[in-house]
Amino acid sequence: MDRSVPPPAQASYHRRVLALGAILFLAFPSCSGEAPPPHVVIWMVDTLRADHLGCYGYPRPTTPVMDKLAEDGVLFSDLHVHSNWTQPSVASLMSGRFPPLFSEDFQTRCPDDFVMAAEWFSQYGWETAGFTSTVATAHRFGFAQGFETYEELDLLEAGRDRKFREGSSWDADGLVDEAISWLDWREKRTTEETRPFFLFLHSVDPHVPYERHEGMATFTRAYEGALDGKADTLHKAKGEDRVFSPEDIRHLTDLYDDEVAFNDAQLGRLLDALAEKGLTENTLVVVLSDHGEEVWDQASHGHGPRKLPRELTHVPWIMKWPAGLSGGHRVEGLVRGIDVLPTLLDLTGLPPLPDAVGGSLADVARGEVQQPPEATLMADRAKNARDFMALRTRDLLYLSDPDGIRTALFRLTPEGEQPLDLLKEGAALAVPLETTLQEWRDSRAPPGSTVEMDAVTEQGLRELGYLGDGG
Repeated sequence: MDRSVPPPAQASYHRRVLALGAILFLAFPSCSGEAPPPHVVIWMVDTLRADHLGCYGYPRPTTPVMDKLAEDGVLFSDLHVHSNWTQPSVASLMSGRFPPLFSEDFQTRCPDDFVMAAEWFSQYGWETAGFTSTVATAHRFGFAQGFETYEELDLLEAGRDRKFREGSSWDADGLVDEAISWLDWREKRTTEETRPFFLFLHSVDPHVPYERHEGMATFTRAYEGALDGKADTLHKAKGEDRVFSPEDIRHLTDLYDDEVAFNDAQLGRLLDALAEKGLTENTLVVVLSDHGEEVWDQASHGHGPRKLPRELTHVPWIMKWPAGLSGGHRVEGLVRGIDVLPTLLDLTGLPPLPDAVGGSLADVARGEVQQPPEATLMADRAKNARDFMALRTRDLLYLSDPDGIRTALFRLTPEGEQPLDLLKEGAALAVPLETTLQEWRDSRAPPGSTVEMDAVTEQGLRELGYLGDGG
């Protein structure tokens, strides 16, 4: 089968010169007696909030596989990402840079000068493959940069299924099937293959629409309401200013947890496949999410406009690498999405990206340092230059709206977010925080080049709830 991906339309200056310092990096690992570099598997779960995982304290048994991975590996307890939707957040996580601006109508792509993870790993000798279940990280938007293989699974479906997002390719079992097929293909291709691989998998189960899965236990209980988990039903209800009852909220939470549990089980299938192939010991497995989801925590549902509460930015970061990391290590303290890729590069022995803003936390992951350095987390929707923004420290959360609609300050405590009066005790605290956000806003990367939207892509995005009322 042809698993190649067409190259991007343009090549940045950085991508043209990357190979100059990388050609011999992996040439002689066995001759030197050093351990070979690890394989890297990134399991990106769209719309997965950290506090719905057992290892992050959730009482329901939604994630036994991830919980075991955390028990045997490293868990970062307080990772926050820099945006509340997929495109800017994934671009940031996979570049170590703050999110570029993306148009909310999906008419732009990643800036050409963003060097992404797959490009860096590829230039230093890793074989790279990516599989995505969401059109939001499609090739057309620049997310295939650096991949020798990149497949958008919705393209495998017939037209009607693509239009209404009803095919199996949007479920993580289809994603895992494709990943295992690629591993089989790679294994059989040559007996002399020695390159490590970088495998990126973007699953989307916890994102609306919510669906039940055969063979899975369910958290859902008896419910007679109108909410069936479909995106159009939810958006219609919100557009009609429907008052959601406790039963409605409970039902949607149950459906969300069912999808989280299904996704977790499919990760287990992938880990079993790696074990069967003898790859577990020297594979760095990374579990991440691009953003979370509100289930009426802040009087709404979803991850839509003008909101950046903890439920949307706090996501899991779990890593396991038996040959390189000690197990059972939990890292406390605020860390940032831009720190993820620098950490992975450091752990695998690669030099840092020249333009990355984040810093490596490899010494913390190894247990050589107990606490990450004190961090300041900036986040926004990354949809326009004057957008709703948030600044988070260990103790404070500041929300800034250029239009003055929702500026607020909270003190972060174990009991939750305690509001501070911006006209009284919070006034002096807010001034330097607003200055920091304004400086960050002025330094933001501009949007990437424009892309045209075809009808099928537009409908797929609409079914995900990204376009139209309530998107």
